[in-house]
Amino acid sequence: MSDLADLFNTLSTLLLRHQSDWRPLPFACTSLPWPELAPVLASLDDASLDRLEQDEAAVHALLAPWRPEVVAALDWRLPELRRAANYATPRWSSGIPGRKWAQICDFGANVDANHPILEWCAGKGHLGRLLALRSGRPVTSLEWNPDLCRQGEQLADSLGLDHRFVCADALAADAAALFTANQQALALHACGELHLRLLRHAAAAGTRAIALSPCCYHLIDGNDYRPLSAAGRRQDPGLGRHELRLPLQQQVTGGARIARLRHIEQGWRLAFDVLQRSLRGQDRYLPLPAFPKQLLSGDFTAFARWACERKGLRLPEPFDPAPWLARAEGRRQLVRRIELVRHLYRYPLELWLLLDRALFLEEQGYWVRLGTFTACANTPRRYLIQASLD
Repeated sequence: MSDLADLFNTLSTLLLRHQSDWRPLPFACTSLPWPELAPVLASLDDASLDRLEQDEAAVHALLAPWRPEVVAALDWRLPELRRAANYATPRWSSGIPGRKWAQICDFGANVDANHPILEWCAGKGHLGRLLALRSGRPVTSLEWNPDLCRQGEQLADSLGLDHRFVCADALAADAAALFTANQQALALHACGELHLRLLRHAAAAGTRAIALSPCCYHLIDGNDYRPLSAAGRRQDPGLGRHELRLPLQQQVTGGARIARLRHIEQGWRLAFDVLQRSLRGQDRYLPLPAFPKQLLSGDFTAFARWACERKGLRLPEPFDPAPWLARAEGRRQLVRRIELVRHLYRYPLELWLLLDRALFLEEQGYWVRLGTFTACANTPRRYLIQASLD
């Protein structure tokens, strides 16, 4: 059994033992799910919660007496992989934000381009272009957006690179034909089903090398995650989209404006939840879909009208938003306390998902390395799975 398999088994046991911590849907809760934590959580006011949300170490210290083995598991850190020697920006990289450029450089620093390259979900092909310039290897970039393909082709032509674009849907069946044995398949932040397809196609084709940084685990076909590895299927914790979103709730960038909008959105969603329970006469949570963020520039009445239209409800006329917003405030405090506990499991759940992918590749005969390829300040999605048949 490999070291990765040992870690996976230990982590699976931990997550199953504590699933009552990370499964609850905060917006659906009307009381704290863990009575034993009520004394410590109830004492936290808004200012304390604000401080704790910015200080993970303080959260760990606060909850360690009640969840010692979970807090200990947060020290199971993956090794740091190579970083770029520098982040000098060539002329063709103009317009790429600084953090994104650092991610591209650091990812590229971990790729030894010994084979032709397939860049999966490439956008304008910035990563592929960097590697083509560095190695001289031919690069094929798959991207579904024709405008991005066109811009990428123009940049490649201006630099005289052997870099072609395939404008196609990565989820279409014929995308599998792009994978060959004598090849390196790469994806920097391919979402959910897109990176799962890459792994399946590459393994089926016997692709020599793979480098993948996963993102957006919840964007899958269907509502329930089907583990890739045999080990994952044996120890399947039963992850739905709700649980798959949990690792993505880590905020590294954004600033005061983003934080303010996040608080407004949370308050309005909870106020609508109180409202819809009254309108429907049912004390049951009714989930809302994603909504246009420009709604947050208006008022709660406009948001409530939009939400009622989506759920087939009729907003009372005239409508006074004040009582609903006031009633939501207590729920908002409850949600923040529940999230404080659930957020302990962001890293363990993401690590479980990463290990499931890594073990799938090991089961296909690949040598696999898992680590962090860039600084946390650049992106929270900084994990890299490298696999090779060499």
